[in-house]
Amino acid sequence: MAQHTIATALPTRLAALAALGLLLTACGNEPAEVGAPAPGSDESSPSAPDQDAPSAEEEGTESPQEAPEGGSATELTIERSLSDEGGLSPESGFEEGVWTLTCSPEGGDHPDPEAACAEIGEVGTDPFLLDTTDMMCTMQIGGPEVVRVTGHIGDTEVDTEFNKSNGCEIDRFADVEAVINP
Repeated sequence: MAQHTIATALPTRLAALAALGLLLTACGNEPAEVGAPAPGSDESSPSAPDQDAPSAEEEGTESPQEAPEGGSATELTIERSLSDEGGLSPESGFEEGVWTLTCSPEGGDHPDPEAACAEIGEVGTDPFLLDTTDMMCTMQIGGPEVVRVTGHIGDTEVDTEFNKSNGCEIDRFADVEAVINP
């Protein structure tokens, strides 16, 4: 049987501890963006707008709230229903039905088109395009509400379903609450 002495075991353990320390140090840090200033430097933050970058108007593109030629910037159909899952009760005020929403100008039969259009202007198209299928989400059910949204926001086609089937979907539902459940 081989005996380990302090002289042979100590360097091995120290090397293992040093490697563990490096690993733990690296795990908490997100990689820096290419071209981003080093932390603590005097350069402006990477989120500051580039003074030399052309604006959307200069490039000829439209912001989500500007109406494309021949129509409104946003035209959505919002179909609200309830799923049969879990016997949960819907949120107070949630009713099944279909609404239309247009922005620029605000209209349709949506109960609060001004608030809905303002929210779309604030959040953009991200919540309407986000696919949570492969995301790690909490396993919770927030309710039986299901909302199908189709149409377009500017030049972006929208065809998505909002529900409360897990934590990611609950957050996504809340991101556009004024649009789908005012």
